[in-house]
Amino acid sequence: MSINLKEMLQKILVPGIFGEINARTAILKENDRSAKLREVQINGVSDDSILIKIDYGQANDQIFCNENGSLKRCDYLLITQLRRKKILLFMEMKSNKVISTEIIQKFRASECLFDYMILVLRQFHDLDFNYNEYKKRFVLFQEKPLPKRPVHPKRTGSAPDNYLSKNYDPNKPPTLESLS
Repeated sequence: MSINLKEMLQKILVPGIFGEINARTAILKENDRSAKLREVQINGVSDDSILIKIDYGQANDQIFCNENGSLKRCDYLLITQLRRKKILLFMEMKSNKVISTEIIQKFRASECLFDYMILVLRQFHDLDFNYNEYKKRFVLFQEKPLPKRPVHPKRTGSAPDNYLSKNYDPNKPPTLESLS
């Protein structure tokens, strides 16, 4: 991964927007007091990865109405690399009932927000970012166990409406490889 992207994002984004990566582990935290799933760890993350709290702050409701979920966002975006494969990993943490349409809206709106960040970097900072080099993945981490048998067709996580659902077990945190 280009260190230039990391440096540029750190330059243009507010400091509180970055998540914690420690000893090759990305640590996703939920601050809502009512949340049962308060932390998710992902092991095997490269040292130059970027973890962004993509739902940080308030969405700008001065331009768009929140129709169709355009102001919703997922919890985190991990920009990383596994071997030579570059990955954009959009992630949502959910303790309560999952409403699939809401999760899809969050993933779609987060994609748009990231697109906007990249456009700003291209237009104002001359950063060359090639989306075609990156594989997008969309993962929902749930606190409650998933059913033993799939209720609907197996999802690949390759698009917002095809996101992966993972039951998070703190005793067996997922690896980046298992999510990519």
